[in-house]
Amino acid sequence: MRNLIYISAFLLCTSAFSQTNKEEAKEEVEIETVKVNNGSEIIEKKVKVVTRETANVELAETDKNKVNQERVNSVSKVEKMVMVDNNGDNNYELLTKSTFYKLGDKQYLFKPHDRGFDIAFSKEENKFVKTGSAYNTQNGNYLVDHKNYAGIGYFNENGDFTIEYYDKNKDEIVTKSYKMAEPSL
Repeated sequence: MRNLIYISAFLLCTSAFSQTNKEEAKEEVEIETVKVNNGSEIIEKKVKVVTRETANVELAETDKNKVNQERVNSVSKVEKMVMVDNNGDNNYELLTKSTFYKLGDKQYLFKPHDRGFDIAFSKEENKFVKTGSAYNTQNGNYLVDHKNYAGIGYFNENGDFTIEYYDKNKDEIVTKSYKMAEPSL
């Protein structure tokens, strides 16, 4: 009888913990072989592009007490990493890592560099133009140098990047939030 109680408790705990996945992830991997002529020989290199999209699983509040609940669209984070295999050992070196955000209906690309990241605006489909940079500070915030303003930036609890700056024309502090981009995979 005691074994039956232990087994029941174990199964109950296992099934309860297995239902706590609050995040969904999709990953798309593309590997392409590129031939490079360095003047004396032709070398084959592999380029690997990993596009990873993560999103929180959110359920409709109206279905709160139902068994089969409807999902609602949630904000997702889209990261793109470009890696190259220079020496044919199948170990890829990371070249770039980019994260996509939205501000209103416009799409932005945040591309890291050694002191923070660059902010680029999408003028056309998948063509980004650099509009500013964000530099790390000692307290975890960022100094933002944008072509139209300078301010302080930080990532909020939702993972959105928020910038606060002083607008001389309005004589007030303006807040802009870059929301994580919607899924594109």
